[in-house]
Amino acid sequence: MESFDFIESGIVFGLQNAKTLKQFRYSSNDFATHGDAYKFVIEYFDNYGDVPTPGILTENFPTLDTSAQTLDLEYAADIFKNQLLYRQIVGTFQQNKTLLQENPKRAYSLITSGLNDIGIVYDEDVISYDKTAEARLQEWREKRIVRNTEGGLLGIKTSLDTINNTGVGWMPGELISVFARPAVGKTWFCIESAAEAAFNGVKTLLISTEMPEAQISLRADVVFANKMGYEFSHRALRNGEEIDEEAYKEFLLKLNGRPLLICDHISGQTSMTIESVATLVRKHSPEFVVIDGSYLINSGSGRNKQAWEESHTLFYALKNLATATNLSMMVSTQANRAAADIFTPPQPDQVAFGDALLRASDVLLSLCRIQDDPMRRLLQYQKYRDAESFADLSTLEWNPDIGRIKEVHQDY
Repeated sequence: MESFDFIESGIVFGLQNAKTLKQFRYSSNDFATHGDAYKFVIEYFDNYGDVPTPGILTENFPTLDTSAQTLDLEYAADIFKNQLLYRQIVGTFQQNKTLLQENPKRAYSLITSGLNDIGIVYDEDVISYDKTAEARLQEWREKRIVRNTEGGLLGIKTSLDTINNTGVGWMPGELISVFARPAVGKTWFCIESAAEAAFNGVKTLLISTEMPEAQISLRADVVFANKMGYEFSHRALRNGEEIDEEAYKEFLLKLNGRPLLICDHISGQTSMTIESVATLVRKHSPEFVVIDGSYLINSGSGRNKQAWEESHTLFYALKNLATATNLSMMVSTQANRAAADIFTPPQPDQVAFGDALLRASDVLLSLCRIQDDPMRRLLQYQKYRDAESFADLSTLEWNPDIGRIKEVHQDY
């Protein structure tokens, strides 16, 4: 865990405007080491209408850790909250240490009461309805501006015209789930979805639990290339076969700057947990997260659970993470052996504990092969947000070797 000094320095340097000051709802007494510097920032803003520069801060408070200036404020604030909670819990026990020896029953009552008080302070789920009225009005205005622009699309542009044509792409806080039998193409679908977002300038984090980064990147190459007017064979790149080397070099140069981050966490390493995912999100602040192989993520509950409890916890934890961090999240999972027919879209009850998946997901998609047509896949919309009228089936052109995965029509 990072030191109090480092995290608190990052917060003091990171409070750069009125908005961040308003969002950071703590007092100087909540700081372990730099409460005086935080108080200085507040008073400086009250007096001058602006925050002090890093130079002013370090001049007045030389004990601040200047290496924390690049720390992401949201990440630092989350760690600060946990550190404060830790200190308050430890403090509650320390305050009653002597009493615990003399009168354990009385000490137990005071400790329990103190811990409950801490829990109430950290209950952020209760918000006064009328306090958010202005924010809702402003949010609607911003959405209208987007919708009234040419081709206006709310949220993240998807790879599916059926979704884009509604005027609403993948939205912040949404969990989009994709499931299929093995070897149908879940990984390719996830890579295509991540590449489409990154191609349109959306900072995207792609997490794979089954495939190393080098293989993911090679697949991403042919997908991006297809979007940029190039055509390379994935098989040729993978096997070292003949390609147009000059065109490949040119493509890679043009690829520079696409906001796609790749994290591989394959089996054999320490198990990936929900907290691992949350840490990656806090550190890198993506707008879109794609997790290929969510069924290999541990809920990280710290106790033995029945399989149904583990799945229930996992799906809802992913949904809660998307909501809490205001990002869109896509996850893939596997249909079980009950979905034996690979030419029929699997149903939610053919996924292990699919009821939890169905409830937690805002959009639920299933994928299958089409008999006698290896260049097509069938996509079924099992759930779409508020159960609006929606196309049931779509056909995908499926040529992953050249990175071409595209919805071709909605009626099947």
